Amino acid sequence: MNQSVTSICLAFGMASVALADPPAGYYDSITGTDAVTLQAQLNPLLNNAITRSYGDARIHLQDIEEDPNNLANIILVYNGASIPSGWDSGATWNREHTWPVSLGVGSSGSDYSDLHQLHACNPSINSSRGNKQFGTFPGQFDPNQYGLNYRGRMARMAFYMKTRYPYLNMVQLGNQQQFIDWHIAEMPGEVDNYRNDRVYNTQQNRNAFADRPEWVWALFGGSDSDAQIIIAGQSPVDGSTSQTIDLGLMIGEPSQFPAVSIDLAKAGAAPTTYSVVTEGDLAEVSRYQFGAARNNQSMSHQVQITGSGFGPFGGTVTIDTTEVTSAGTGLGSGDGDDVVTITGLAIDHSLASLSGQSQLNDIVIDFGQLDLDETSPILGYSVWNIAPSVYAANLDIDSVMVIGDAGAFATDITPLSGILPGESADFQVEIDTQTIGTYEATAIITLSDEDLPGAAGPVQLTVTFKGRIGACVADTNGDGMLSPADFSAWVAAFNTGSDECDQNDDGVCSPADFSAWVSNFNAGC
Repeated sequence: MNQSVTSICLAFGMASVALADPPAGYYDSITGTDAVTLQAQLNPLLNNAITRSYGDARIHLQDIEEDPNNLANIILVYNGASIPSGWDSGATWNREHTWPVSLGVGSSGSDYSDLHQLHACNPSINSSRGNKQFGTFPGQFDPNQYGLNYRGRMARMAFYMKTRYPYLNMVQLGNQQQFIDWHIAEMPGEVDNYRNDRVYNTQQNRNAFADRPEWVWALFGGSDSDAQIIIAGQSPVDGSTSQTIDLGLMIGEPSQFPAVSIDLAKAGAAPTTYSVVTEGDLAEVSRYQFGAARNNQSMSHQVQITGSGFGPFGGTVTIDTTEVTSAGTGLGSGDGDDVVTITGLAIDHSLASLSGQSQLNDIVIDFGQLDLDETSPILGYSVWNIAPSVYAANLDIDSVMVIGDAGAFATDITPLSGILPGESADFQVEIDTQTIGTYEATAIITLSDEDLPGAAGPVQLTVTFKGRIGACVADTNGDGMLSPADFSAWVAAFNTGSDECDQNDDGVCSPADFSAWVSNFNAGC
């Protein structure tokens, strides 16, 4: 079969539908897969109900139509107005027979007062509707004419009434095929489920077509379902298709993965209902079913990975055509499931450090005092990735800039990528001993996460290199000789707390260093 995949946004072409909350086992007796059997099984189930009087509806509708956002109010049919619920003899609201008495409903009995068809309504709107058929042609009443979606609910009301009361004539109320289209376009969700539950609490029966929307085509479609849904672009086997989507690596929490678009293609003259069920680390798309209109259509659903922490995440999305009739292999109820597998690996950020034990952003490498032309020791230092999770990003060194006496030191650190979590990149530094003096330089190391979605950066580490060449410790001005000028230089070092102040090599600058300087001066070079 040729399938045309056109762009039809879910919000305009497809609507969610309810699986609802009937009591456990309520539909166990309904096993039919054809119109005759379904009618024979559903009719006694729907008639197993308590008949409430038309007068009592004034009280019951205050509960059934209760506004969940304002419990003192009710929501009126068609215009959706929220008004005080108290009964005032029909001045503020009255009881709308959505299947009018003059179109076949009796003037008494259960069909007259059935709470699945009675709705609270604005009196002037009730009067405007009168006994008009539902429809969109002149002289008919469009349930959506006030800008809200009531066509689907009215269609399911009609299917319920015709199934419970077979003597009613659907043609009197409107066009049955149009009602099917309304049902598919505006299939039940939370509001319908809420009302169905409330009516059940009072009347002890449910609107089966709000609970099981797939029964509409089987009972009223007039033919077996030839609908088929596949993953767009896939080749079906008995209607089954599959796809694997690997989102790869992403730095951050699983919820930061981009939503995955599941694109579907529907073929067949019949409309259809279908479910989208997620398992694993995937957010629920909807607890309700969806509907796809007649002929070729396209649908799209967004699926999001959920969870917390780091590591592999994913799950499956199963698309199931929920029809109960089949026109052939791979069609309707014979349409195989379509399964999309989604995977991704969420990883933590890297963590740069100059220590493998804890986070350390600055270190000093001090060569101390070396003689002129003495062979320089080779000192080492390391850049670590100490990310706490095994599932973490690699660390990249993006750039290195050495400032200060850069020419006095030789280090092999250069930009590189791929320092694994828990590992390090090791480097060395030497000092040039050919020129007398005191030298200091700082390597500014700029780092970031590896180049992946969610990468953070930059961060900086600093390594300071220090050393003195060819001078006595007491030669505080570093001119290669001892003289009274070194005392002035020591005083200046003391006042500024610079390294030359520390004459006793205890790591601090204190008055005790003056005595040490005198001793060092007297000892000479």
